[in-house]
Amino acid sequence: MAQARPTGLYLVNMASTFGDSTAPAQPLLAESSSSESVGVETVMNDMRDGIVTIPDYQRDGDQWDEVSRSLFVESIINNLTVPALFFEAQVGKDGVERSEVVDGQQRLTTLRAFYEGQFSLVPSNDAPYLSPNSIHYAGKKFDELPVAYKQAFKKYRLTVIRLRQLGDMRLEVFRRINQGGTPLSGQDIRLAYFGDGSPSMGFIRLVGIYDQSSAASGRFIQSAKGKYGLKLPWSDDLAFGTWNDWWAEKEISRGQTASEMFLWALTAAQAEKLGSLLSNPGALKTLKCRYNETISEALDAHCAQIQYQDRNPEQVPLLMQMEEMREKFFPFFQKWVDFLLRRAGSSIPVTRHRIVGTVIGAAYPKQIYPEGLKEPNGTEVAGFIRSPRDVAKSFKVDWPESKGRWGGLRGYRAQFAAAAEILSHLRS
Repeated sequence: MAQARPTGLYLVNMASTFGDSTAPAQPLLAESSSSESVGVETVMNDMRDGIVTIPDYQRDGDQWDEVSRSLFVESIINNLTVPALFFEAQVGKDGVERSEVVDGQQRLTTLRAFYEGQFSLVPSNDAPYLSPNSIHYAGKKFDELPVAYKQAFKKYRLTVIRLRQLGDMRLEVFRRINQGGTPLSGQDIRLAYFGDGSPSMGFIRLVGIYDQSSAASGRFIQSAKGKYGLKLPWSDDLAFGTWNDWWAEKEISRGQTASEMFLWALTAAQAEKLGSLLSNPGALKTLKCRYNETISEALDAHCAQIQYQDRNPEQVPLLMQMEEMREKFFPFFQKWVDFLLRRAGSSIPVTRHRIVGTVIGAAYPKQIYPEGLKEPNGTEVAGFIRSPRDVAKSFKVDWPESKGRWGGLRGYRAQFAAAAEILSHLRS
C-alpha cells in the first residue's frame, strides 16, 4: 500500500521560529500608514457606496447601550475629540481604492444609525450630557436637531489612519491596534485572520451564532452562504433554543465567546494532534505562528492549521477537516449541548463554557454519548462541570490548574486528558 505523502508543513527547515540572522535589515512594511481627516458625511456616503466596508468578522454593532451611543454623538456635534479610526486600504482590480474598517466599527455604525434616524439621543435625565447645552439635542433624532448641530455633525472631521500593504504582518498589526480601549477578544482576532479562504473557520463562526437577528450574525450568515455554501448548522430547534437562552444578554457573550467554546471542544478532542503540531518549529514557521506555551497561542496555531488545510487540500491534514467537523463532530456537540444545558436541568452557568467544551471534546474520541452515562439524568457530569477539582479528587484523578498554559503537567493539554479519564469513570 502506498504511503501517504507528508504534509508540506514537515518539509520546511526546522530553524527557530523567533529569529533569522539572514533576514534583511529593513522595515517590515514597505511604507508607513497615512493619517487624514475626513468629514462624517463623506464617510457615511462611502459606507453607503461600498467604498468603506465593515468586514463580516467584526463584532456586532450593538455593543454600546443607548447612553454610550448618545454620549458619542454628543461629542461629535460639540466638536469634541474622539479616537482615530483605522482602515485597511486596498486597490481593487477595477483600480478603485476601498477600505475595510479595522478599528472603529462601533463608532461608525453608531454615527450611521443616528444619521439615518434609527435612534434618538436619550433624555437629559438619563445621560451625563454637557449641561446646559443638552436641552437642544437631548431626546432628539438627527432630523430634529437645530441646524447648527446638523452641520457640525456632517462636517465633523474624523481622523482616519489608513494602513497599507500589511501582507503577512496584518495579524500582528491588528493585535497591536486592539491592545487599547475595549479590545477584541482572542477569538475575534482568530476569526478575522484565519477565516480568510477557510470554510472550516467559517463553520466554527456559524456554530457560535446564537442570535440570528443581530446585524453581525446576519452579515456573516449571508457571507458564509455566498462564499462557501454554508448554512447555520443547528438542526435541533430545542438545542438551539437552549444555546440561545444560555448565551443571550450575558456580558461574557460579547464578541465571539460562543464560537470559542466550539473551538475549545475541537481542541480538547484533538489535544494529542495539536500537541504534535506545537512541538514542531518548522510547522509553526510555515503557519507564521509564535508559540510560548500559552493556550491563546495554541488556539491560534489550531486555527492557522485549519486555514492551511482548507487552502492546501492536496496536503495530508493534521487536524480535523471540514467534512468530519460538520457531519460528525457538530452533531455530537449539539447532542451534548442539548443534554447538558436543557435535559440535565443542571443550571450550568455560562461562565463554565470552557469546561463544558472540555467535556464534549474529551468525550468525542471515546464516543461517549450522554445516553451512555451511568447517571442517565446527567447529575454527575453536571457536578463535574461545576466543581471539576472535587469530582476529580473523588475518582483519585489529578485535576491540573492550567493558569493559561497549554503544555506541562499543569497545562490545558493535561486538563483535557484528566477530563477524558473522569468521563471514563462516568461511563456506564
